[in-house]
Amino acid sequence: MNTRSQTRVPARIGNRVSLRVGLIGDPVAHSFSPRFQQAALDQLGIPARYELWHTPADQLLERVRSLCEEHCLGANVTIPHKEAVLPFLDKLDPLAERIGAVNTIVHRDDYLHGYNTDALGLLRALHEQGLGELLPDDSVSLEGYTAVLLGAGGAARAAAFGLASAGVEQMIIINRHLERAQLLATEVQQFSEQPVFSLSDPSFLIPHPRSIIINATSLGMHEDASPLPTELLERFDPDTFVYDMIYNPSQTRLLCQALAIGLQGANGLSMLLHQGALSFTYWTGRPAPLDVMRSALVL
Repeated sequence: MNTRSQTRVPARIGNRVSLRVGLIGDPVAHSFSPRFQQAALDQLGIPARYELWHTPADQLLERVRSLCEEHCLGANVTIPHKEAVLPFLDKLDPLAERIGAVNTIVHRDDYLHGYNTDALGLLRALHEQGLGELLPDDSVSLEGYTAVLLGAGGAARAAAFGLASAGVEQMIIINRHLERAQLLATEVQQFSEQPVFSLSDPSFLIPHPRSIIINATSLGMHEDASPLPTELLERFDPDTFVYDMIYNPSQTRLLCQALAIGLQGANGLSMLLHQGALSFTYWTGRPAPLDVMRSALVL
């Protein structure tokens, strides 16, 4: 669907116009995005406000159309709209199209462009935790690692394609609906030389050395629950790293389980930072002030 506007975002964002950008999702009240995105905008003197736009599913089209308004830079997109938003955009970046999910919309030249910064954001976050190798082209290599991916939704799709691009030795996708895990595994396998497996029951998971367990579900965000039982985590080697994309709360049940048995782990705050920095550059055409964003995020 074409949502083309008759207006145009000013080419010079440094002039004193009132610009807008925000987060589309349901819910959004928990998000830390305004905290660090506003700090970045202020640091570079860009006269824009980053807002939270709570958007139920039946209001998604109307919300996306509003991004075509003059002086709107675009938006971030979060749960549950990363896949649903695709038909409402004019153009898709090839990576976003391959992933089938968008987390960044840019209003440019009267069109709405869709991007996905989650994949690279995750890889940079993992490297920040000491995993993998940063290559000369700023990509990340995870060669030799086994990735255990929990979930098969929009966030998991970005993670899966990102992990495949990083050259993991193998990937195991676990989702309660096996058909969805199988479909994602099949799609990712087309772009990966390494094997991609799927499971619906984590009890059948066979731990491998140098594993990275990534929770790409929302389980643990709104309830004290974990996608994996402790007895299963105990079967993994001590060098296993557990990364939970959830950052609020900062300590999910999964992370508490992992740390209690001696595994290393981290929440999704670093991924939020890195994917947000990439989004910022898409909106503004300016390098993101990463140190300023990081400082604002951890306050």
